[in-house]
Amino acid sequence: MSDPLANLSSRYPEKTLLLGQVFNDRAASYKFFWSLGLLTLIQKHPTGIFTQQEVIEEMIVRAWHPVCFYRLSLGAQDKLQEAVKDLQAEAGLKNDAMPDEIHEHINSSVRISNRLQTLTNLVPTRFLSPWFAGELRGVDGHLRTRRIQELALKSQGSSSPSPYFFERVGSDTLIRINESWAIFFQENFEVIRSFIFFHLCQYLQARNPNVPGVVNKLSAPFMRDLGPARKFWRTVRAEFNFMGKSTLFHDIYSGTPLDDAFTIDHFLPWSFVAHDLLWNLTPVASITNSRKSDALPKADIYLPRLSKLHREAILVMKAKPKMLEDYANWFMTDIERITSMRDEQFFQHYRETIEPQLQIAHNQGFQANWSWS
Repeated sequence: MSDPLANLSSRYPEKTLLLGQVFNDRAASYKFFWSLGLLTLIQKHPTGIFTQQEVIEEMIVRAWHPVCFYRLSLGAQDKLQEAVKDLQAEAGLKNDAMPDEIHEHINSSVRISNRLQTLTNLVPTRFLSPWFAGELRGVDGHLRTRRIQELALKSQGSSSPSPYFFERVGSDTLIRINESWAIFFQENFEVIRSFIFFHLCQYLQARNPNVPGVVNKLSAPFMRDLGPARKFWRTVRAEFNFMGKSTLFHDIYSGTPLDDAFTIDHFLPWSFVAHDLLWNLTPVASITNSRKSDALPKADIYLPRLSKLHREAILVMKAKPKMLEDYANWFMTDIERITSMRDEQFFQHYRETIEPQLQIAHNQGFQANWSWS
């Protein structure tokens, strides 16, 4: 995949050149989430003026779901990650908390507000370093912060202004977006967001090398459509009933026979796999779905049951190959060969694929060895 910003380079050569250098240093996550925070606030505030604290709060909101819901690591000693986890522990917020809830608790917590001050010491100025690379050689520490603030203000009267500059008003530090940059951000919002996500994905994948679907875990979970999965399992249930095998259609965790009011469970939690592929889905009773939540099932008990149910489902659905494409892609062979497998071959594929992912998910912090009893 090419860098999305390349599509704008011919129209905005200077802006894209310097913006493209922002993420050359990837020692920490803050630049990615500061960028997303800025972009969000530029949409909210047409004036292009907001406080430094507001951007920091948006950083927390943008990092919340990658850290809390998807349990991605931002880095072993990442300060933003620590702030997010501290906020969750103090406020007792759910992993999938809404932005308004997160903002509310940030504003009501003196301790978290103080914690965020450590981010404001470096984040806002260091983002602008590419615009003043020559002037900053040999300048370190607090002198570098002050120098960037001076240069950002001075650059506003030049032909190559920085995207924003700083203004002190009472106890607040304001971020003022340069007018030409505000227009650039607003007119190219989706491309620039894709550019940030592109680099954030690379950053996160390097720190979560065995985790699936990182590209789908950069923001709050989207609305999922399990309609096709429900249609598949309703058809399987009807086929089981027709063939006199109705007892096969049961909850693999509780053993309870299921009627048409079943729900769909992700054996490997959706917040870990970030997909709705059939081979990971199983029909369950509503109470099971609620009790299991995003825990990891005990493999030695439930993985054989999952495998057996899916094997029986494939056998009764082999006349409908279009509905079995997820399995063909997963096994990397055609349905005829899958149906000709012996039971132990079929289970071996399940075991070899799912057991390592259960361990990776456990390492990320998902509850392991869940059982119904």
